[in-house]
Amino acid sequence: MTAPSSRMVREASARLVLDHMWQAPPVTGTDLMAATGLSRATVHDVCEELIARGWVREVANQREHGGYQKGRPARRYAFDPLAGLVVGVDAGQHRVDAIVTDLRGAELGRHHGPPRGGFTDADERVAAVGDAVTAALAGLPAERVLAVTVGVPAPVDAGGRTTFRGNPYWEVMNPDLGERLRAHHGLPAVVENDANLAALAEGWRGHGRGVRHFVALLAGERLGAGIVEDGRLVRGARGGAGEMRFLGLVGGVGSADGIARIARDRAREALAAPGARSVLADDPDAAAVFAAAAAGDALAAGVVDRIAERMARVIATLASLVDTERVIIAGRVAASCGPLLATLEERLAHHGDPPPRVLASALGGDAVMLGAVKRSIDHVRDHALHLVLAAQKP
Repeated sequence: MTAPSSRMVREASARLVLDHMWQAPPVTGTDLMAATGLSRATVHDVCEELIARGWVREVANQREHGGYQKGRPARRYAFDPLAGLVVGVDAGQHRVDAIVTDLRGAELGRHHGPPRGGFTDADERVAAVGDAVTAALAGLPAERVLAVTVGVPAPVDAGGRTTFRGNPYWEVMNPDLGERLRAHHGLPAVVENDANLAALAEGWRGHGRGVRHFVALLAGERLGAGIVEDGRLVRGARGGAGEMRFLGLVGGVGSADGIARIARDRAREALAAPGARSVLADDPDAAAVFAAAAAGDALAAGVVDRIAERMARVIATLASLVDTERVIIAGRVAASCGPLLATLEERLAHHGDPPPRVLASALGGDAVMLGAVKRSIDHVRDHALHLVLAAQKP
């Protein structure tokens, strides 16, 4: 059996130290010895190397952090979250948004793309994603970007590709975005399904924290599910576990159309009926429909009732498939769908025993971007970090 090289040992030691320090407050060498099992000499040697590489800094005022001590205070070290940058991108059907953060997820810049009719050309889509990343990085050092994660409304396998064939929409949404972004824009890109990223965001900063079984249901123009089972994201063989095409076979549902689209379409139908009376304008969006229903508008309330029955069937079907305890309605529609939840809860009681708890996400339109940031940070910790450490001199 070949003995590990000194570089391998040093890299493994550095990863242990960094992994502990990533979310920890400033620590002493003694703290690190207890957490990692490394010797004092190794801990301090690793910290010196990580300081030289910009990943760790020594805390300047030791006494403020350690309290009053006689003699020389212990050296304290802190992870530097500005050692690199990560980017999260929501590359939706009608717009591309991006956010830049440090390695702990603190926002440093963002870009909201203008709404558009929809992408039909793969080259245009690649360019739009590259432009969004560039705009979000305005004034920030682009050379320090360690990972970019792009969320797309398509099934994505473990390699970042959409391998399902015969679906032109999916092919445009993910035209091998990762490879193209790396080749044409020099971006260290990772591609992931947008609903999966919404689930990561909910588990990180939303209603999924501490929950072992939940579904994040992106519910805007189309429905897509990010499924977390026993704390792990369920992907499927080709990344299609959360696709909702099966809803076309469910009675009373018939398609994977989302809440925003259904609210808009049903309101238009109701307003076009003879003698219709409502405070709604001729072309209302979902937020207007829910607000009018909350204010007592009978026509809007009828639309919400129809949406509630349809979504109860959707959620009951999901719950019967994955036996989840919580469904989180995510995406931009979540901010306004409060009036839907009470009616939906009543309808669910007739479709499942016990029904899952249904909540509206508090992350709003940032859910996919935040999940992409989390995926980028995880990628740096799990995959990209060794490339930086391996570049250290022997």
